[in-house]
Amino acid sequence: MLRRTLWVSILCFSAAASLSAQTAQTSTVAANPPAQRHSLTGAPAREPLDPRIEQALRERDAIIRNLLERVQQLEDRLNVVNTSASAGAHVTRIAETTAPAPAPSRVEAVVNNATYDETERRATEALDQALVVRGGLLLPPGTLEIDNTISYFSASSDHVAIDGFALLPILVVGDITSQRVREDFLLPTFTTRLGLPNRFQMDFTVPYGYVLNRTVDALGKETTMSQFGLGDIQAGISRQLTFERGHVPDLLANIRFKSVTGANSYSLTSNQTNLGSGFYAVQGNLTAAKSSDPVVFFGNISFTDNLAARHTLPSNDPNNPGGTMVGHIRPGNSYGFQLGSILALNPDTSMTLGWDQRFTRSAKLNGSMWPGSYLVEGTLRLGTSYVYAPGRILDLSFGVGLTPDTPNLQFSVGLPFRLSLWKPRMVR
Repeated sequence: MLRRTLWVSILCFSAAASLSAQTAQTSTVAANPPAQRHSLTGAPAREPLDPRIEQALRERDAIIRNLLERVQQLEDRLNVVNTSASAGAHVTRIAETTAPAPAPSRVEAVVNNATYDETERRATEALDQALVVRGGLLLPPGTLEIDNTISYFSASSDHVAIDGFALLPILVVGDITSQRVREDFLLPTFTTRLGLPNRFQMDFTVPYGYVLNRTVDALGKETTMSQFGLGDIQAGISRQLTFERGHVPDLLANIRFKSVTGANSYSLTSNQTNLGSGFYAVQGNLTAAKSSDPVVFFGNISFTDNLAARHTLPSNDPNNPGGTMVGHIRPGNSYGFQLGSILALNPDTSMTLGWDQRFTRSAKLNGSMWPGSYLVEGTLRLGTSYVYAPGRILDLSFGVGLTPDTPNLQFSVGLPFRLSLWKPRMVR
């Protein structure tokens, strides 16, 4: 089939060249008067071909020879693939030593795939980085990304109690009191991502930060608590399920595990505040991304299972003010979604607009519903990514909380950079 297709191409090219040559010859003949085309005896004289016609014929013959040689090389490769494993090595050695090199030609154009892929990658580097951070794109196999991000959160509420428990490092829920609580978090986060073969990716996140908690009670008395240390370490793995094709978007699945390495409310003294939740959690994400140049639309749905645990709590017994009890706490599970778009302004800059929504069900203490523990979080996010050097990216993100359970202000600055640990195996 391959030989037949190339032969048809050769015949068409030959016919076109012959037609061109005949046209040029006719023009040459028409330019000479009849008297000059006959000898004295009346017999027609043989005129030499025009040099341009001869050059065109030579180029045609060179192209035909080149195409024939390429057909032969392709057939040799197909024969090598179809032979048995024992004879394959021998046939390959023969093909490598006997295959003729293609003849040079002025009209032959060779596309360097490696150069093209590198140029295309650089043209979309800022857009790709925004997708990688939001889980809509995986790193190439063998690529290690180290992301150093510093985030600032500011949360305040008129009805938040500090003697509750934290489902998230920035949210404290418990009994409603007449207190005003303001919390400021400065959270440096160290994240590594590694692209793996077979469309996999691993990531590892280590938060390490500082939290300042200021409480003003109904009498105007202010109490300040602070804590500096390690947060809850997280690890995850992602896999790309489908690639964008027609109306089908890129589809990626992710599963994450959150530990309890951060200091929580149940292990601290009264003048300290928490950096962790105190509960293990498992989260699953499904992310879709669809491009419509120069915009990429993305969406995400997530489910978080906050695992139950036993912690020591104040007994709230009037007869024993300092008494404690061991309670079985079942945090509520969380459901969330994310919608947004990423606009590529130029090869080095992209902008992101997104909306995050999360619902956390009420927690239970010893089987009874914990009042005030149902959370609704909604955040409007704006962001931009800028490539300031090859493999070096500046990522900015700004968020505004639009529900009472969400931090009022969120701002983060990330400086990810990439390293190539190994080159991915080329598929032949």
